[in-house]
Amino acid sequence: MKPFRNNHRDVQRIIVFCLPGIGDTVLFTPSLSLLRQMFPQAHITAVTMFRGTEHILSTNPDLHEVRHFDFFNAPAWESLRYLWRLRCEKYDLSIMSFPSNRLEYNIANRFVGRRWRAAHRYHRQSWRNLWFLNNIVVNETGRHHNAEENLRLLAAIAAKLGIPLELPPADAERAVHIRQCPLKLKLLSDDKTAAADFLTQNKISDSQFLIGMHTWSSTYKNMARKCWDKDNFVALIKRLGEAHPDARFLLVSGPADEEINQYIVQRTDQRVILVRETNLRRAVAILSHCRVFVSNDSGVMHLAAAAGVPVVALFGPTDWWRLHPWSERHAVVSRELPCSPCFYYSSRALQCTENTDYACIREIAVDEVLAAVNRLLDSAASAQ
Repeated sequence: MKPFRNNHRDVQRIIVFCLPGIGDTVLFTPSLSLLRQMFPQAHITAVTMFRGTEHILSTNPDLHEVRHFDFFNAPAWESLRYLWRLRCEKYDLSIMSFPSNRLEYNIANRFVGRRWRAAHRYHRQSWRNLWFLNNIVVNETGRHHNAEENLRLLAAIAAKLGIPLELPPADAERAVHIRQCPLKLKLLSDDKTAAADFLTQNKISDSQFLIGMHTWSSTYKNMARKCWDKDNFVALIKRLGEAHPDARFLLVSGPADEEINQYIVQRTDQRVILVRETNLRRAVAILSHCRVFVSNDSGVMHLAAAAGVPVVALFGPTDWWRLHPWSERHAVVSRELPCSPCFYYSSRALQCTENTDYACIREIAVDEVLAAVNRLLDSAASAQ
């Protein structure tokens, strides 16, 4: 092996572990663009743990290849064998995207990255999770958006390897960062054709007033408790339906969402349509036709933002300042109680620390969400 040198020209093979969920993977795409600019000659591989994230990254022009391995469900011996195969490919730089605060992730990064290993040191459980196995490290601040945390990690890599890098000043308004480092999600012509077929099959014209919604979220680590009540979505659809008689409502419905969405369908009318597309790029292509999208804090919320749709984001126990849609066209609805946010990046599941039964999301009123939807619709109309 060559001696270690701070020379970016020695970095010929890069691996990026995009192991978090859909939303966090979407929020890493600005950093992928920056990574490609920093290492135009390097071969860049992304490894995902979920099929949905593989769908999102498989068309990203900043990557040479995207691989999927189910670390979540695979036996330990099989995961080790897969990591050994990656190690044998001799990656010069290994990057663990934010957030990835787990012992196993830092071990994987150390095992695969033969020279440089970049990751975060988190506020909580950092020593237990062996953050020091990485040799390019930035501290989680708790003040930066997740997209900004990943950009900070890329800046640390650039500084370590002597690569000139221009990013907006740290004290610049967030809108400046969003404009200069946007999300990237490439749709194929087949994705757009599938979306057009979906609209035709459901008798939806190109000019139809469409409102999208994601009414649920992941159930992992008790995350379902960050969701707005299903009866509130029913009431919101009825109110919006009265205000916009020609509107149709598209509800994203994966396997975990189906029960909630069936509840909503049974209490509304035929204008509510379920989007059961399993290919996430095609689902995004469908959602791109919406005038506005209303969502809990979820990966689909970030997909809608990546598609350029104005998003009303509902936040309770998670931190809206760090997780809001990475887009200028969004509105956050949050109670901002003294105890919120109470979720932080660690192995701990979400739990209501003040025993208020998640009042932070439960007390968001339908009128508040309706007002946010109308603000975004009015803003879009005035911009035309």
